[in-house]
Amino acid sequence: MNNKRATLADVARVAGVSRAAASRAINGTYGASEAVRERVRAVAAELGFEPHSVARALATGRASAGRRERIEVLIVDPDPEAMSAKPFYGRVLTGAMRALGDQDISLDVRRVSAPPAEDTDPPFGRLLINMPGESGAAYARRSRTVALGRSAPGVAFVAPDNDSGGHQAAVHLVTTGRRRIGAVFGPPTPCARERRAGFLRVMNGAAQAVVAADGDFTRARAYAAAKELLARDPQLDAVFAACDVTAMGVLQALREAGRRVPHDVAVVGFDGSALAEAADLSSVYMPVEDEAASAVSHLLDPGLPAPGRLPTTLTVRGSS
Repeated sequence: MNNKRATLADVARVAGVSRAAASRAINGTYGASEAVRERVRAVAAELGFEPHSVARALATGRASAGRRERIEVLIVDPDPEAMSAKPFYGRVLTGAMRALGDQDISLDVRRVSAPPAEDTDPPFGRLLINMPGESGAAYARRSRTVALGRSAPGVAFVAPDNDSGGHQAAVHLVTTGRRRIGAVFGPPTPCARERRAGFLRVMNGAAQAVVAADGDFTRARAYAAAKELLARDPQLDAVFAACDVTAMGVLQALREAGRRVPHDVAVVGFDGSALAEAADLSSVYMPVEDEAASAVSHLLDPGLPAPGRLPTTLTVRGSS
């Protein structure tokens, strides 16, 4: 008769999961789907496995005060004022906290100008924002990862339908009779490129020329870009801004040039943030809070359906 006590490794082998996954399932920590939890616990009961009380305390983070699982929101943005100047990030945190609810998980936020070269203390999970493809793939190999917006092939992501949003903005401007149209696009990120592509597809289909400049999702650069557009075509009658912060810079430049909105120039932004509502700005609404909540839910339970695209909707206000 074999009286050898079953080990966690035995449970993992029989259940067909890794030792780490078996530990999470048995201890009820985050990162195991309900199906995996049930399978692992059934195998543990069948084998007579009993977790050691001290080991269990260490695994669940209850061995010492303040020890908790954590999810890191890692933001790549060179703008030092980004967290206060861009409503997008506040909306992300709102959605992430909504998904966490009262669960005992900390939410860490880190803004960096470029992807960090070292990653010595990987968290349980990461939410990546504006992360270049190669770096996104590297982080995904170290911890569970979901990106807001496309990152690298194989990295799960959730994003708005940026292409459709750009398309909607362009259709609105063309069908309301605007003929001398400008655009301040965004930086070379996937979401900005998608908005540009959707917008230009309509313009090209309508044989409509566009006076365009590149922005970086900051008000200062948008202000300068809008002045460039007006210098190139003083009779512009519409401007598409690739985000609401960009639209604020465009509105400032138009006001200083004596161009009335919307009588002389229509303006459409992108985000649907509180800025848009306060400024009576037509804007493409993207459900940022829902995106972040979906991403964090997927970090907590990878058994959920993979995140994907969320719909965008143009809200027409007084600026167009």
